[in-house]
Amino acid sequence: MRRALEHHAATSSRFQDALTRLQQCERRFRSTTPFAFYAWLLGGDGGRARILRRLGHEANDALDEFLELALSYERKAPASLQGFVAWLRAADTEVKRDMEISRDEVRVMTVHGAKGLEASVVFLVDTTTSPSDTQRLRLIPLPLGNGGAVVVWAGRKADDPAPVASARAAMLRETEDEYRRLLYVAMTRAADRLIVAGCKPGNMSTIRKLCWYDLVGKGLKASGLQEETVETPHGPVKRFVQAKGADHDASAAAAPTATPPSQLPDWLRTPLRPQAAAGGLVRPSDSGAGPAESSGPSPAQRARALERGTLVHSLLQSLPEIAALRRRDAALSFLARNASQVSPAEREELASSVLALIADHRFAAAFAEASRAEVAIVGRLVLPGRSKALVSGQIDRLVVTKTEVLIVDFKTNHAPPTAASEAPKAYIRQLALYRAVLGKLYPQLPVHAALLWTETPELMEISSPALDAELASWDANLTRLGALHRFGA
Repeated sequence: MRRALEHHAATSSRFQDALTRLQQCERRFRSTTPFAFYAWLLGGDGGRARILRRLGHEANDALDEFLELALSYERKAPASLQGFVAWLRAADTEVKRDMEISRDEVRVMTVHGAKGLEASVVFLVDTTTSPSDTQRLRLIPLPLGNGGAVVVWAGRKADDPAPVASARAAMLRETEDEYRRLLYVAMTRAADRLIVAGCKPGNMSTIRKLCWYDLVGKGLKASGLQEETVETPHGPVKRFVQAKGADHDASAAAAPTATPPSQLPDWLRTPLRPQAAAGGLVRPSDSGAGPAESSGPSPAQRARALERGTLVHSLLQSLPEIAALRRRDAALSFLARNASQVSPAEREELASSVLALIADHRFAAAFAEASRAEVAIVGRLVLPGRSKALVSGQIDRLVVTKTEVLIVDFKTNHAPPTAASEAPKAYIRQLALYRAVLGKLYPQLPVHAALLWTETPELMEISSPALDAELASWDANLTRLGALHRFGA
């Protein structure tokens, strides 16, 4: 397709303009974020103006929402254009726009497209047909005894065996039910007036029973509204209005009778006594301080180590979701925006170390497709020395398969321990809390927990006895809620 465009561009100014714009887009997307790219495409390149000329000014809402999505994506993922497009394709995003009833235009919409909108006057045009009139059911799901279904190809209705006939009838009933649900949606779009129109089928002398026109007519006749018939050159028009004096009668009937004021009970004026929290809130990441060596010899070095840990966590969170061939560019682009004070050589070294860690076959399970990043969990546990406590935390990497659950917590300590027995108690306690909460969520699966030391690198699994012992020796005094900041967690 590219070669064809270049070939025609040599002889056609129209194709040449398209080729030039494509080349400009190629140059920009390599060095700009998704938001900056699309802001230029819609603004500097005149894309918004062209879209509005084609679709009208109501397209502004969709374009603004699109730019907002691009900006939101950059806040939580590496700003890769390919990653944004893949994320947008997988997202279920819908933009609803309020209909401006003051505009001088007529809108033709499907009922599905009109959901959530309203107009002063609404016409229902096609109300005398039904999906059952023209629907030719060929692929019919045939339910099985185990709760599943198998799709069969059905021929003529007269040749249906009993199970297929029953399944066909069920599909028709479902179609009719959806047809009536859509009628409710269509009628409630009108703010002031609803005009129900239609035409008789050519091969019938009357309209189809239980079509929209029939259902609306029966409902209005039984509503108590006053029916009027207006003769027009195209035939009579039935009009249903509220009877004269109905407003007055209704308001008089609705007027409440005077009743003496009720005597309020005493408990309504009595302030509630403060209740002690049931165990309080426990955050695994605040369950203790890290090892002494992680503090560093000076505040500047501690700040630098903390910044490196934050960058590593961000890269490990987002890079596995990006295609392998795009990861290096995405990592360097992210670091260039968020670590501009770091030298290019250091950014290159940091990106290379994180990419090597993700590609290491020893850690394949942690970054497999079944894994999820930054998983928030919450649950109640009974901890020693306190009643039920609410445990709230965020797991760096969680892997749930059919056979096991794996918790992985990233640690960026410069000199990590070499044996699991030497791991800081605070880290083990953190994993123990995560494991206890997930054990209640997945009681049928074994739950494993491990520390991934990013600087070594090494995946250090903490044994179940060690986790159980740490949880059993819980000391409520160690939870200084909100006062501790996690380093390298």
